[in-house]
Amino acid sequence: MYMAAVAVDKSVARQVRQRVLSSRDRLWKIEVFEGSPKAVSSELSRLVERGELQRVRRGMYWRGRKSSFGMIGVDEGDALKSVVGDDEAIGATGWNATNLLGLSTQVPAVASLAVTHRTPQGLDRVRVSSRAARSGRRRARLTGLEVTLLEALEGWDRYVEVDAATALSRFGEILDRDDVRIARLVQASATEPPAVRERLRAVLAQTGHADQAELIAPARDARTRVKALRVLQGAL
Repeated sequence: MYMAAVAVDKSVARQVRQRVLSSRDRLWKIEVFEGSPKAVSSELSRLVERGELQRVRRGMYWRGRKSSFGMIGVDEGDALKSVVGDDEAIGATGWNATNLLGLSTQVPAVASLAVTHRTPQGLDRVRVSSRAARSGRRRARLTGLEVTLLEALEGWDRYVEVDAATALSRFGEILDRDDVRIARLVQASATEPPAVRERLRAVLAQTGHADQAELIAPARDARTRVKALRVLQGAL
């Protein structure tokens, strides 16, 4: 009985090892393998120790291409989508957002992502911020770039290093890209904080999209509007 169980575990390990080592640029979960979860998990752990896999979170692993510096890591957004679902609107936030958009030179040690979902637990090498109340992003099916744009607008006073005029110009360049849908941003703005709505309104108005800017609900409190638009001083 014992020897039979050992043989089965070895067979499971061999199956896991063969499938993983023949793959590239793929996320693996324990449940996709046949055999006892314990035997599968043990073999996956051995592959991690050998540098053939990277652990993403409990029960999830990444098999990437090898380089002279080691395995090329998983895209954090892809890993997060595999946890929370493909219908989530995921983008960069904080220094991660402004760096990606060319608004800062700061490179965070840990990737920071925003998601319209409760914060998932157990992810390695990524910091996740929940934007569960901003369901408009999900309904508008915003892309990662569009979410990143909204996050950069929110963090303008904290994470943007360039002056106001340069930032306004850069936001305008991004809005003019073919893969940025202004109508979707306007739709999603309904559930954004008042400061984000005010900044998006102002940027749209100043970059040739005044008609779209008028479709965004302004902040009800004049003090919120004044505070939100301080970041544009010197650019208007």
